[in-house]
Amino acid sequence: MNKLASDLYRQHGLPTKASIIKKFSDQLEIIFNQQFSTSLSYHDIYRTRKDLKTVLSIKRKLKKIPVIIRESDKSGIIHVGYKSDYDKKVLLYQEKTQAYAELSSNPLMDTFYKVVHLLNDLSTKRQIQQWQYKKMILNKEKIELAYLYFIPKPHKVIFLK
Repeated sequence: MNKLASDLYRQHGLPTKASIIKKFSDQLEIIFNQQFSTSLSYHDIYRTRKDLKTVLSIKRKLKKIPVIIRESDKSGIIHVGYKSDYDKKVLLYQEKTQAYAELSSNPLMDTFYKVVHLLNDLSTKRQIQQWQYKKMILNKEKIELAYLYFIPKPHKVIFLK
């Protein structure tokens, strides 16, 4: 309620100690108590347990088989496919286009170490301030390669005029 009251004050100028906020807080507390203190019906308990078993079963099965689950395009439909099928499609597409090559190593760590080394050199030579160094230094656990969104989709035909 404190967060809500401060947001109402910030956005609408409503004082945090207003009587309407106190009334709303009391009514909200009553609703929460009614909602969470009443016991569930047998049907709801049964459905919840059944859903939990289904979810756990799916998790166990997904750990056993090498599958890839992803959202297809912008439609929001979830597609489940075998990893081997995706690997075959990738190899066929690479052979067909001759546009991509698989890297033998991950260049991310090499780039990370080069950046850190360069920043350390700049800092020791006093070419950058300490606050600038702290702002530019990278966190090794949070870095990742950028996703390549410009890769063409093989199922879409492009007509050139």
